[in-house]
Amino acid sequence: MVLKLRKFGGGNRVLLCLHGFLGNHCDWEKFADSFLTSALGWQVVAIDLPGHGDEEGGWVCPEPEEFSKALSDLAVAEGWATGVLAGYSLGGRLALHTALSFPELFPVFIGISTMAGIEDEQERSRRTASDFALASRLRGGSEFSQFLREWWEQPIFESPSHDLRALEAFLASRLQRNPACMASCLETWSAGRMKPQWSALSDYPGSAFLLSGDADMKYTLAAGRMKACFRQADHVVIPQAGHQLISENPHFVALAIASFLKTHAIAML
Repeated sequence: MVLKLRKFGGGNRVLLCLHGFLGNHCDWEKFADSFLTSALGWQVVAIDLPGHGDEEGGWVCPEPEEFSKALSDLAVAEGWATGVLAGYSLGGRLALHTALSFPELFPVFIGISTMAGIEDEQERSRRTASDFALASRLRGGSEFSQFLREWWEQPIFESPSHDLRALEAFLASRLQRNPACMASCLETWSAGRMKPQWSALSDYPGSAFLLSGDADMKYTLAAGRMKACFRQADHVVIPQAGHQLISENPHFVALAIASFLKTHAIAML
């Protein structure tokens, strides 16, 4: 598996970033601009999640374990002795899986609007069925722009920062994705299918930093619980923001992460 990436900055310390479902590396541009202004000596490496680039419709999404191995292989090939691994939403779930699997390569985990999985079996089944239904709809030729509008309108994405311009920007960037590839990602990386990681958090020897928006109560509560499970963790709640923190307030997120790395995690790298 070849992972496509974009590098911002040229520092020796590496912040490796994974975007969410429907996104790509461009989601991190404004974040990187702010972060590198505050975090001298760093570089931001933004990965395109598989399926979110220029793959064709017959492409098949890798399992989380396969993706984590590819990410660890990339870190070794690039010569990153250790790095900070950050992920937003779906990217956060994949980043957490990778950090727990390869803590020696990723001794710092940053989770943005993410959680450690679904434990309740009935809820897992409902989520799997819902994601598979969405995937079937995407493969069935449903108008992609309408699908994206409905995705945006889900209650989980409600935020005081949302307006018409934010919707237009979301549609313009996400219409570039391949619906068939998105269907495969929904099925393979469904939160209902991915193994919950709650019981493994206390075994992580590294440091964790969790961010959530104050209007995103579900993930704020999840982040609070994750903080209590990790050996070393901090949690910041961003005011006047919902789930889509990277697009809603990239500057605040960047400054919060830069501050955390300066005061808490620098000795681990």
